[in-house]
Amino acid sequence: MTYTVHHHGPRTVAWPVVVGVVPNEPEHHQVRELSGRLSRAFDTNPTVVVGQVLSGLGGVGKTQLAAEYARRALGEGEVDLLVWVPASERMSIVHTYADAARRVVPGWVDDAPERAADQFLSWLRTTDRRWLIVLDNVDVPHVVRGLWPPTTTAPPGPVGGGARGGSRLRSLFPSGKRERSSGPPPPRGRVLITSRRTDTALTGHGRRFVEVGIYSPGEARAYLTRALADLPTPAAVGQIDRLSEELGHLPLALAHAAAYIRDRRGGVTCADYVELLRDRRRHVERLFPEEGSLPDDYPRTVAATWTVSVEHADALPPRGLASPMMGLVALLDPAGIPLRVLTSAPVRGYLHRFREGDEPLTAQDADEALSALERLSLLARTGQGDATLVTAHRLVQRTTREAGGSHTGCHAALAVADALLEEWPDAVHASPYGERLRANTAALAAHAGSWLWDGGGHEVLFRAGTSLGESGATSRAVVYWRSMVATSRGHLGADHPDTLTARERLAFHRGAAGDAAGAVRALEAVLRDRLRVLGPDHPDILTTRGTLALWQGGVGDAAGAVRTLEDLLRDRLRATGCDHPGTVVTRINLAHWRGRAGDAAGAVRAFEEILPECRRVLGADGPDTLSARGVLAHWQGETGDHPGAVRTLEGLLPDLSRVFGADHPNTLTSRVNLALWRGRGGDTAGAVGALEGALPDLLRVLGPDHPSTLDAQENLVAWREA
Repeated sequence: MTYTVHHHGPRTVAWPVVVGVVPNEPEHHQVRELSGRLSRAFDTNPTVVVGQVLSGLGGVGKTQLAAEYARRALGEGEVDLLVWVPASERMSIVHTYADAARRVVPGWVDDAPERAADQFLSWLRTTDRRWLIVLDNVDVPHVVRGLWPPTTTAPPGPVGGGARGGSRLRSLFPSGKRERSSGPPPPRGRVLITSRRTDTALTGHGRRFVEVGIYSPGEARAYLTRALADLPTPAAVGQIDRLSEELGHLPLALAHAAAYIRDRRGGVTCADYVELLRDRRRHVERLFPEEGSLPDDYPRTVAATWTVSVEHADALPPRGLASPMMGLVALLDPAGIPLRVLTSAPVRGYLHRFREGDEPLTAQDADEALSALERLSLLARTGQGDATLVTAHRLVQRTTREAGGSHTGCHAALAVADALLEEWPDAVHASPYGERLRANTAALAAHAGSWLWDGGGHEVLFRAGTSLGESGATSRAVVYWRSMVATSRGHLGADHPDTLTARERLAFHRGAAGDAAGAVRALEAVLRDRLRVLGPDHPDILTTRGTLALWQGGVGDAAGAVRTLEDLLRDRLRATGCDHPGTVVTRINLAHWRGRAGDAAGAVRAFEEILPECRRVLGADGPDTLSARGVLAHWQGETGDHPGAVRTLEGLLPDLSRVFGADHPNTLTSRVNLALWRGRGGDTAGAVGALEGALPDLLRVLGPDHPSTLDAQENLVAWREA
């Protein structure tokens, strides 16, 4: 039993606001002719929503084009709100929108990410603020279903040219003018999408294709000339053009080559690199046996530049660590890996296998291995401090994985899984950081195969599912746990404890998603199988029985919940003792369901008896302890002891304010409850005064439609009349 946590928008917003991590401008950034046409296409209709889709193959620079436009629009004051959204996974979009809602939407914002995201999209439709939403890497369009920013119809803008590496903007807007209707002003926004999709799956609703190709020969020459300008002997134009042609003018490959040549400080010329590249290509044909997977030989080009770069990175201090570090990065989410994960103790322990000597690795050693890779443009960093993320291009990751060897094998996968688990706090589930950890776990699971199931499912897989449910995404949690049940059965068998645990988690989230009856049936089946496999006193049996009682009460069988909890309490006392947290929580739940079953007086006596144990075992400021005090007040009032309920809430409110804050919904709701019990106890004037004092805060924080706000308003009207 815990309080539901809601979030509210700030009292004031310091515009402009940036949500998400915009990629930093790369060294030797090349301004492209396409950049100007992209800006002109947006600037054609500055007062309505305009959408552009940057579409093209991997390595052509779509994300950097989007980031360049976003940085310029923000820097020149063209937008009040910039939201950068990693859009390869649906929940990453949802959590970024939810974070934006908590930053800019006034009043109460729902704690469930899906509903908070809806609130943000609604705000976009009515705000007069200028906004830019960037959806980066929308390669599976259905993940954005229902999450597209609002659009309006606008007259067609100018059509761009068609130079190599450029694009033609095809207007999908209907011709003619629209009549302006009365009501709120149209949204004033811009939507920018990057995607490898080259079909029309992402067009519609005013979104226009911008095909992003490779550099033009002139752009490639300009990039390499600038990147190599500080060499002791500047490269000749002919050599630069020859290298550019050898790399097919592919921006990603050119970045690898320039970083390598620059890092050798004149020891390698453009001509030398071309010969080195041709030699490496003879060894990478096996990396991409799939013919026709991508045109223009892009994967083989990147594979060749990767082998040259990673060998040099391995020779940089700390020697021999860059390649295994790149193997870890290749198993994780390309959109952003928390730096803390890649410098954690499990990662350092893994990297120590590749270091000569017994001296332990430090976090600085791991950071320097990342720096060596960054010097060679194999990865990048964004953000600062604890918020720093490591990003890598998908083609570089794919090349690393398909190169084979031990660097992306079982030991690497387990080290990464341990690192994610170690760096996963309990209080980040409903946050962008929680979604970041879940996205990295999903990427790891996709690449690790059976390695995370050897002898049992790795705990990080279970943490990710629990985190998803705790974030408020209950329907997604049901899908996740259903997949976990099937995967665990396939790897471990139907009777393995991990399979049974996954089944219990699935049942719990079915109840949380609204199917309490289905949850009861599923939990009864899990309980039978656990009793058969594990025996009656196994801790997992006790957990299942407690979960079953919860959903028995959820379907209205409060008496059944009481019987289940009474039996469970006897067994918990025998198996784990009276001081175990599980025993204390069982007593709290039993007291509550006794009240729901009709024994309000018994509930009061039970809560008065258990509260000292709550303080001793769970802590005086523990959420379950504070919750138990609030529920005690409820049952005191239900028994007619209105003064007792008032005294309990008067003692609870200062602690809620101290622990949660004066504006926390739990604190505000308790203020309303205190006023209600005062009024029902005969102190109508005191109730009116308390509600008049609380109502402005309720409206400001929770909003007009929150149940506590509505209760306060209705009772205030009634007691004023009285």
